[in-house]
Order: sequence, then structure tokens, then C-alpha cells
Amino acid sequence: MSFNRKNRQNLFFLVSGEHPTLPEAELRAILESEHISFKKLDGASQVVRLSADPSCVEAVARRSAFVRICCLALFTCPADLDTIISRARDVDYSVFLSSGMSFAVRVRRVRGSCPQIDSLELERRLGDAIPYKGVDLVRPDRLFFGVLSDNLFFFGLKLAEIRPGVFVERRPSRRPFFHPTSMPAKLARCMVNLTRPEPENLIFDPFCGTGSLLLEAGLMGYQTIGADIQKHMILGARLNLTHYGVEPQALIVSDALNSPVRRADRIATDPPYGRSATTLGLDVKQLIRDFLHKCPEILPKGGYLCLAAPKSLEVGLLGEDAGLRHLESHFIYIHRGLTREVAVFLRP
Repeated sequence: MSFNRKNRQNLFFLVSGEHPTLPEAELRAILESEHISFKKLDGASQVVRLSADPSCVEAVARRSAFVRICCLALFTCPADLDTIISRARDVDYSVFLSSGMSFAVRVRRVRGSCPQIDSLELERRLGDAIPYKGVDLVRPDRLFFGVLSDNLFFFGLKLAEIRPGVFVERRPSRRPFFHPTSMPAKLARCMVNLTRPEPENLIFDPFCGTGSLLLEAGLMGYQTIGADIQKHMILGARLNLTHYGVEPQALIVSDALNSPVRRADRIATDPPYGRSATTLGLDVKQLIRDFLHKCPEILPKGGYLCLAAPKSLEVGLLGEDAGLRHLESHFIYIHRGLTREVAVFLRP
């Protein structure tokens, strides 16, 4: 994969704590699919530090499900109050502030980190360390943002914030057509991002169900085709997509093992396997094994597949047996009887 190299600077991203590995994996996948050169730096719990061109923030803010705040990094230091203030006073704020501009300081604490530091006092002292008048706590021209995590303090200029409310608005229970197997919007978006789609790519979901993955792919501007063996699911998916203004290239009633779709740039899918799902009498492992063997016929070389399946099936091995390269897996506990594996494959 080729990258264009621009002006790298240090950035940090506050990511969701909902899952230990998916947020960083999604961030990395977005940057790779946007052909943005980056280098990972040391971070902390829910803080990912990278060296990259700051322009990458636009793509991250537009696409990510699990990134919360994007910042241009100003400094990182141990979580000691005197050390923090000393480092803050050394920053040249004239790069970001000019006469008449307002600013504010906000500090976020990750999972009770650094209890010895009062975050409100830290905000006040950081504000005092910035040699400019014009504090505006409501609508500042610039917001300086700090994170306390793992006995470290990260401080920077906020470039973007992703509000999680947009995903709440698309939760399965709020869609016109609901089914218990529907995938949450954030996980669906993350899975689409893990396929590293590029502009004009066609994303195929051969087990589309209520359309969760198609919805997120469509909202990000990708072409989509969905298929499901059950007609009422296709009708429901159409209802959901229309409700959110997404128009797929096609919705097809078809068997995933005998699909009329012969070519797609990316595949993102969640085959049936849970208590409320139906495989129409087929063995789940055999269904997924047979489907994985079909994927190299559909994907071009360099195409990606992201698939969710029960951890017990060891889909990484099944995919390798089908001629795919297993790149990564992430595990999500659902209930005592099910841990979901989100696996990513490359068609060599």
C-alpha cells in the first residue's frame, strides 16, 4: 500500500473504552485506507499517540465509531501537577492564539487515573499558565485538552470531537425494522472501517439481515450491495436504509453460498449464529467455512473481508484454510454462551 508523505506532527486521540483493541484497530485501518503515513508512538489507556499529518483528523472525525477526541499534541509528561504546569508554561501559544481570540482548557480523566490530581484545579492552573486573556468556557475559539491516564498527562489543542449521540440515534431499537440479531451502529461502522475501503469501493454484505453494515457503509459514502436468504429481512433492510437516506446499489434475496454477486472490493458481514438467528437448518461452522471458500472468488487481490462469528469456531483458521490471510481478530463478550470474534482477512 502506497502512502503520500506530508507534514508529520505528533497527535493524540482519546478513544472509547468500550473495547480494549477495536478503537485503535479502527483508527489504524482508517489511516491506511486514506493512504496517510503514520508512526505509532507510546500511548496509554484510551489514548493513542501517532506521528501523522494533522489533516488526517478530517477523515478520522468523518468515519470513526470509537474515536472521541482528536488533538494536536503539545506535550506529554508524568502526572505530577508541578511538572504539568512547568511544561505548559514552556509552550509557544502564539502559534495557536492571537490577540482577541478566546480559549478554554478541559481535562478528562480515564478510568479513575491519577486520583491525586484535582482535575478542576488542573484546568484552572493550566488556564493561568497560558499567557493570553479571553477565557471563554462556552464558545472558545481554541480549546486546549488534557487527558490523565496511567499516571501520564497528555496535553494538546483539540482539532475535532466525535459525538457518540449520532450512533445512539441509529441503534437497532430506533430503526423502523427491528430484529434481535441487529448489529449496533458503532460496531457495524467499525467493521466497515476494518475492511479499509477506499473511495468508489463496492462493499458487499451477503448476510445483510436488517442492513446495519450497509447503513454505516452507505452513510460514509461507499457503494453497497446487500443480500439475505430471507425475503422479509431484505424488505426490512430496505425500510431501514430508506429511513436514513441510504440507497444501495442492490438488495438481493439470495443464498450467500450461491450469490449472483461475482465481484466486490470489500466484504463486511455478520453471518447468522446467535440464539435469535436462523441458518435454515445448516450447521453454523460449515456455513461459514463454505462461505469463506467463496470469498477469494469475489474479492480482488488486496481486497479485505471483515467477518463476525462465534469465537469457538476459530474463523481465523477457517479463513486461512480458504486461502485468505488472517490479519487480526478482536473478541467481544456477548453472554456466557457467546463471545463474538471480529476477524479481518486479506485476499492475497
